[in-house]
Amino acid sequence: MATTWFDQICTPLNACSLETFVPIPDGPGGIKHGEGANFVDAIPLIIGCYQLKETSSEGLTADAFVAPPEGVSVDDASAATAGADDTASGKSSRRGELRLYMIPSTSSTASPENDVRENIAFRFTDASCVVRTESGILDGKWKRRRISRQGSMYDLRETTPIFASACASGKIHLHSLEKNNSPSWVLSHLASSDEPYPGDEVPICLSLAWNDFLGVECGDYTDERHDQIVSSYSNGTLALHAISRTKLAEMSEEAGYDDVNRHTDVMSIKETQRWSAHEMFGCPSEVWTCSFLRGDENVVLSGADDCSLKIWDIRQTRRETHKIGESEFEAGVTAISPHPAWSHVFAAGSYDECIRIYDHRKMDRPMTKVRAGGGVWRMKWHPSCWEDEPSGCGRLLVAAMHGGCRVVDILAFDACGSNGDANGVEVLSVFTAHDSMAYGADWICFGWSCDAVASCSFYDRKAFIWDPYNRNGSNVDNIEPSEG
Repeated sequence: MATTWFDQICTPLNACSLETFVPIPDGPGGIKHGEGANFVDAIPLIIGCYQLKETSSEGLTADAFVAPPEGVSVDDASAATAGADDTASGKSSRRGELRLYMIPSTSSTASPENDVRENIAFRFTDASCVVRTESGILDGKWKRRRISRQGSMYDLRETTPIFASACASGKIHLHSLEKNNSPSWVLSHLASSDEPYPGDEVPICLSLAWNDFLGVECGDYTDERHDQIVSSYSNGTLALHAISRTKLAEMSEEAGYDDVNRHTDVMSIKETQRWSAHEMFGCPSEVWTCSFLRGDENVVLSGADDCSLKIWDIRQTRRETHKIGESEFEAGVTAISPHPAWSHVFAAGSYDECIRIYDHRKMDRPMTKVRAGGGVWRMKWHPSCWEDEPSGCGRLLVAAMHGGCRVVDILAFDACGSNGDANGVEVLSVFTAHDSMAYGADWICFGWSCDAVASCSFYDRKAFIWDPYNRNGSNVDNIEPSEG
């Protein structure tokens, strides 16, 4: 079914990823993000941008700024010079930036007689913060692991949300969302990984994932000092990273100081393991996606251009524990999304335009297949899946490249999460307003109630906020995508 959109912007650089931070319910009457980070009135949204600058023999860049379509405003004056920098060396280079938007939750007080757009709650504001990086951003993830004193994933102890970004330079950057002394929210740099191969040809970091399931199965949510990230690369490798924190108070006590902010941490990210994971015709194959899995914190999943999905035990990575290849996938495996509530269950997306739902314990065949209408690049389970007893736990948001975006509901998922099969799929909404590849999509939620969806596309540099439930909106996208 066609969908309505609420607002749109045009980003200065090509939009490659889009991630929102989901608030945490804190009992009746409130939403809590943690001490000192109260975002009740706005949802943080980050768009990661990537742009390749190719320089001709005359020294002019080939990706000079292209004016946005009529009626779409560029959200930053810097767009006028995007891609216009000279590259004196004559070599191609990659530009990137993180763009932070705070999406407000309050509706306009305009009367119903006015333009319906004035009554829409969800609008892009000006970018609250722009972080320019040494190279393009390919992927990014908010840390969603919840630290608790009481044995629940949802009683949040952390004071600041943390965002990890994957860069074409091979590095991973960590930023925290803070206000500090500024009137606006900003992204503060916390730490960066080292280059994987200093001095050699550096592989591109294509994707990353936090281990949001550490301690889930044993009920231990109390270790807030150490986290894990898995990342994938263009040279066929996977890598594990340890994220550690040291309290400045502890450091100062060792050094004999006591006048420090005892709520401040020093964070570091260090690569602990790397292995060759995928190849095709004897050459490394791009590993497009990777993830941890609920149910076994030692399991890593990977998908690559070699048309295979592999399962790894990180305690022994010389050989995968399971592989699904061309007998199932007709093209590269591009997206993996573990279910937040059901242990061992995950979705796998591919260039072959199918979403497959698997149970890690029964890998002989997928539980079900869903046609996505385009190559699958990103998938996001409904945030209510993080509840102890989730409702709507089969709802999945999909960015399907040239097929736009859609929301699908995998029926009977309550059964398939334990020991049944998902035998029905309902397409709840389809969004095809993007004029190029839809690469990023995420839910906009205040509590577990998801009020809207945001998505971005690459070549036209567009980002939309749209209605996944087809309520009253400002514009209607009447083009239905092919189901082929």
